Amino acid sequence: MKIALILVKSKVYGFKNRSIFFKRMPDCSTLGMLHAVIKNSFPEIEIELYDETVEIVKKEKIDADLIGISAITPCINRAYEYARYFKNKGKTVFIGGVHSTLNPKEAKLHCDSVVVGLANDTLPALIKDYEEGKLQEFYYQDKNMSFENMVYPTRNIYAEKSFFADELNMVQATFGCMNMCGFCVQPYVCLGYHKRPVSDVVEEINRIKDDYIEFYDPNLAKDKEYLKQLCTAMIPLKKRWFAPMTISVCYDEELLALMKKSGCCEILIGFESVNQDSVKSINKKFNTVEDYKNCVKTLHKYGIKVMGSFVLGLDGDDKNSFEKILAFVNNAHIDFVRYTINTPYPGTPYFEQMKESGRIVETNWDYYDCRHCVIKPALMSKDELEKGYDLLWHKTYGFFNIIKRLNYGQSKVKFLKQVIVNFVFGVVYNSMMFKKYY
Repeated sequence: MKIALILVKSKVYGFKNRSIFFKRMPDCSTLGMLHAVIKNSFPEIEIELYDETVEIVKKEKIDADLIGISAITPCINRAYEYARYFKNKGKTVFIGGVHSTLNPKEAKLHCDSVVVGLANDTLPALIKDYEEGKLQEFYYQDKNMSFENMVYPTRNIYAEKSFFADELNMVQATFGCMNMCGFCVQPYVCLGYHKRPVSDVVEEINRIKDDYIEFYDPNLAKDKEYLKQLCTAMIPLKKRWFAPMTISVCYDEELLALMKKSGCCEILIGFESVNQDSVKSINKKFNTVEDYKNCVKTLHKYGIKVMGSFVLGLDGDDKNSFEKILAFVNNAHIDFVRYTINTPYPGTPYFEQMKESGRIVETNWDYYDCRHCVIKPALMSKDELEKGYDLLWHKTYGFFNIIKRLNYGQSKVKFLKQVIVNFVFGVVYNSMMFKKYY
């Protein structure tokens, strides 16, 4: 038996093209995990992997008994195209991923079966049912799914596809989040908040050859005592690492000291807005705007860089918000900055709220890439929001603003290095998202 797995290229940041820096670089470890899950239960099955991030997928050359497709919302239409093509060829097709988890009935219109939630247990069940001729329409993650002794992703799957990524260095210690921020899908995609045993996570990291680890957790610091245990156990591994967290991590200096000692070099924080009313509008009340600058300053004291994330077009934002955000990121000295446009994802309560109030203006999922405005903003026009978004990206990574933003007492060598890295980062990202400017 042969299974083909296809990962449709992510469009979260609306990339119009892939620069030479990212053209062959995987975005995630999804295929590595799915490969491992299948091989763990069915070592005899032949698996072919296709990732649009690192290769041009020629569907005409794919010939397998069972076709699996994974996609998020902005590329789900392309996933449906793949599904229809293979079904017309008489193949059995299943679809998984965030969008199909939130919208399983929609996804089922285009395929034979839908995997809802994490596939660790359901994918082996699906394959077994397929072999026995009793494939079900939906496979739902068990609410009692165990997060102990999870299989590790197959990390060398890109060795022949990409000279940038012989080994996947992504790790996930916790799953889900209970913060319930309006625009976020994480509270709904894996039935709550779950933690793997620290010993399991450390053993997985210890097997990775790369000395740099990327945690893909929605919020690694949700349980601070858990993170302290993890950091303590990671110290002997001598790895450098990055992870998403919330501003709450800045209030625990014991934790920050452990993070630094264990190799933390950068974290991503969703500041979202410099307007407290906007923050409240997305139910992120634990973010206190007046604490933002001190938070960044504290992280810098421990030598931890900050990537700040901002969501534009929230209900307290108007056309003057863009300059306010630019001034803030410069004065707060945020090392790296990324921006997205407020996007309520279909299948979430936030989407239904926007729909009921008549504010959804676009239902083509292609535009749900965090770069296009798909709702009626409260205090500005759609065009003002999109133009402000474009301009803010370019201004933030303009040379003058980079100098101002990174001038916070670093040594001259570190400062110069950071300026160069920031400038290259800005050129690369802006060229991918705004090709018309280059």
